[in-house]
Amino acid sequence: MYTYEEQCTINLGDGYTLLYSFIIRRMLDSFGLEGERAAREATRRFGRDRALTTRARHEKLGAKINMKSLFSIGGDLPPDPRFRRELQELNPQERVSHTLICPMADMWKQYGEQAIGRIYCEEFHNSCYGTYAFGYTKVYLAKTLTQDGDEYCAFNIVLRPENLPDELKPQCFAEYDPDYHEVKYERKAADGKTGFDHLSIKLYYYLLDEAVKAFGDEGARAVEAGLEDAGRDAARRIASTAKECGKELDAAFFSQNVPFEMDPESDPLWADYLENNARQRAKEHFVETLKAEIKALTERDLAPV
Repeated sequence: MYTYEEQCTINLGDGYTLLYSFIIRRMLDSFGLEGERAAREATRRFGRDRALTTRARHEKLGAKINMKSLFSIGGDLPPDPRFRRELQELNPQERVSHTLICPMADMWKQYGEQAIGRIYCEEFHNSCYGTYAFGYTKVYLAKTLTQDGDEYCAFNIVLRPENLPDELKPQCFAEYDPDYHEVKYERKAADGKTGFDHLSIKLYYYLLDEAVKAFGDEGARAVEAGLEDAGRDAARRIASTAKECGKELDAAFFSQNVPFEMDPESDPLWADYLENNARQRAKEHFVETLKAEIKALTERDLAPV
């Protein structure tokens, strides 16, 4: 049994996960292989964006840009209570781990979208982890839970100083920086709402941008249809949570359980992601669809038997 706070994290994470697969499903159905090509490029762009944001935050803290920093200094998301990992090695040069339970993979399997989840696994990790360390990270992903027959994800992520140009070695490794004094970092839990809101905006934005680049107005319509699918699904999932937890379906509940804010225009996190009318499309096709579905579910529950 999860606490209400844990259930909010679960709902936010599942909303982020399913937003990806609902939009890409529409892109694949509409454009086939070319739609997949656009989805893969969008996923890589999202990975690079997330990496650059993380690296900038770590540089501001005075951290070395290496594998220990990447995987030990406070991340951009809170832990999902369902997630299970076996950490085998973590040092400045490498992180070796097995992911035993991945809620993202489980959700994609539940919705019959394991192949779309595999796109994420193949493209995101290489792009994000590679970009973080200036393009010199080697990402070996031998197994993934989105691959048939694989019982865990096997990560071996390596950054070797021997592969770095001399000017980057002091920025990445303390042994090359004689003036460096280790900084103590205050570990703060990431805010789930802010984290999933920002990542969902970015992920959706790049999918929309690549769809419009490749397919014009037809691409935009495919993404809009995916937003509507995601909105209807989110409504059903969070309505179930509200009923189980005895919560009112009010603005506060929506904000705690849905990645996007219900009033996107009041959300400053959209500021850098406005091209292709992205914010307005999210409001019209995700938020309004979710509200309409919640209204329909509520009226159905109140209807006399």
